[in-house]
Amino acid sequence: MKTVLITLLAAFSASVGETFLSYGMSRIGQADWNVRSIINWLLSVFTCPQIIAGILFLACFFFLYLIALARADLSYVLPLTAASFVFAAILARIFLREDVTLMRWLGVVVIIAGITLVGAGSRQRTVTIEPGQAGPGQQNNAR
Repeated sequence: MKTVLITLLAAFSASVGETFLSYGMSRIGQADWNVRSIINWLLSVFTCPQIIAGILFLACFFFLYLIALARADLSYVLPLTAASFVFAAILARIFLREDVTLMRWLGVVVIIAGITLVGAGSRQRTVTIEPGQAGPGQQNNAR
């Protein structure tokens, strides 16, 4: 249960981060294709509070994701992160005032069904790699 909560928190963090990035980029807009415009655009991007907040939330996602991967198989954890699509649709509708169409909501329902199927399964590790043991694609040089 802890792994599910950690993974769902990671997914929520990713969605919040993406929402901040979307908001920030909608304020900044596109750059023209000349050097001066691109430099000014990059300065705007890296000094925008919403972009910085988005990067911080995505960093939280990354570290929570690592914690989840340390606890369970990738084939269990990764599908659970699809909850970020559910959270993103809700956040986009509420905070970005996006028009989330019926087809998108139906897609969200399908994603929720998939997450439920994966979450109902066992989260145990099927493979454990001990420290010093060769991992996938590595040779064990211990003699």
